Amino acid sequence: LEYLNTHSSEEIRERVKVVNDPYEAAQDAHAIAILTEWDEFRTYDWKKIHSTVLKPGNIFDGRNILDKEALKNEGFKVFSIGIN
Repeated sequence: LEYLNTHSSEEIRERVKVVNDPYEAAQDAHAIAILTEWDEFRTYDWKKIHSTVLKPGNIFDGRNILDKEALKNEGFKVFSIGIN
């Protein structure tokens, strides 16, 4: 982000949080974007994730790999925007 020259390195470090756990990454998120076809996204506990995201819990599935109806049943708003 530094190459954009919109914020200083210090500001970026204060605003961006890097985590290795998908559940921690989703906590208090407005939206989740799936941008790859990695199988791990299919096996996440989406009910657990929905309990921690800001509602309504938007998912943008850029590869159409997720079960849209199952996610809707969990309470997510799902936008299938990609191809698989």
